[in-house]
Amino acid sequence: MRRTSWFLTLLIVLAGLGAPMEAQAPPDRSDAWLRRPVDDRTFRTYLSFFTYEATLPFETQMLEGDELEGIRREHMSFQSTPGLRGFGRIYHAAAPVGGALGWVIFLHGGTQSAKDGPGNRHIAMFLARAGWNVLALDMLYFGERGTGLLTTYTDPEKHARLYNQPSTYLGWVSQTVKDVGRAFDWLVAERKADPKRIALVGFSRGAEVGIVVGAAERRLAAVVSLYGGHFDALETGHLPAACPANYIGRISPRPLLMVNGTQDTDFDRATTVLPLQKLARKPNQFIWVETGHTVPPADTMADIIRWLAEKVK
Repeated sequence: MRRTSWFLTLLIVLAGLGAPMEAQAPPDRSDAWLRRPVDDRTFRTYLSFFTYEATLPFETQMLEGDELEGIRREHMSFQSTPGLRGFGRIYHAAAPVGGALGWVIFLHGGTQSAKDGPGNRHIAMFLARAGWNVLALDMLYFGERGTGLLTTYTDPEKHARLYNQPSTYLGWVSQTVKDVGRAFDWLVAERKADPKRIALVGFSRGAEVGIVVGAAERRLAAVVSLYGGHFDALETGHLPAACPANYIGRISPRPLLMVNGTQDTDFDRATTVLPLQKLARKPNQFIWVETGHTVPPADTMADIIRWLAEKVK
């Protein structure tokens, strides 16, 4: 069993691991790590936040199945970490010639209905119709994993109670990384998924966190970030171990695709997306769409499908 000691965690949080910790973002909407990410030695200490007990039984529960617009779905639950169960919905790939292309683990945007929200469901359905099996997960505090921390799920509440609470947010990001790692294990062990053909797709808040997940979980074949960035419009600061700027350059050599809207007022192009993209290492691709903060349009989703098929083989 691998566990992070509370002493190490305290040292990391208090010392900032060699970088200044700011309670609030500077007026230019950046922070020290967006301007200069931490070095490799410091980064390696962050990885201790994401370790989990790999031998923990999954205790899988298959809850029910259904069919939505011709796509077969399964509702499932598994033990992610001790005392915490993950909930997911599997979208089975439409039967393409030659069989399914692989698996996508999908992280939702920050809505109360989480994986089952209309926009998140639309993305999962599109991927499934294109030949990908999809495991859409609920992140902690959302959907079937609500704990009472969030009640209204308004933007002010989410930021006041979660996104702008540095220690709470770091714990939440760390749990999401663990959940994805356990989901990867589950797919390989119980669905016989090819471990070389499992990609990550995140949307909105799931895209911001997905940058961290993509760097920390090295087994993922590719990472797709849809309408995410470094800070959203209401964020005021986060700890270095939860900062996408310290992770995006470390997704390489796995390929990264970022899709963003030129008119997105949530993840602003100039202040939160372009500076983050500058830190990405190749192979990468950036797609800009003339939209606000929304589900990618159909032609852009088609571009994403082509990119995934090319990168995950």
